[in-house]
Amino acid sequence: MVVATLKGIIVFDEAGIRQASVGLENIRVNQELFGSFMSAIQAYAQKSIGSEMKGLTYSSVRLIMGQAGENFVVTLHSVDDPDAEWHHSATLRVVEGDGFRLNNQYLEILTELLTEEKLSVDEAVTLAQMKRNNSA
Repeated sequence: MVVATLKGIIVFDEAGIRQASVGLENIRVNQELFGSFMSAIQAYAQKSIGSEMKGLTYSSVRLIMGQAGENFVVTLHSVDDPDAEWHHSATLRVVEGDGFRLNNQYLEILTELLTEEKLSVDEAVTLAQMKRNNSA
């Protein structure tokens, strides 16, 4: 049995407005404030050190941040997750890719695909598209 260490995904725009999210109900986060907070951190990092912030550890949760097109993506992981970087980069590639419908349902499908077994990004994209077509 595979233990899911990818705890959640949140996607927000440059203004910090949440576009979609999944898994945050388990860690009691106000999703609207979280996006604004992450946006403010990115703006501060950009102005003070000249580059984006890539990650943050909070209690037992590791947040990894990145940009996918015009959106920012934050993935939440266990601090001891050995696959955190892989999950994050796969999430960025899928969210940025063509044909990905950005909403909570598809982030849920993506989370399931990434945590069930080790898949390539291409396999995750194909499976997400198949699941999307079957649910339409």
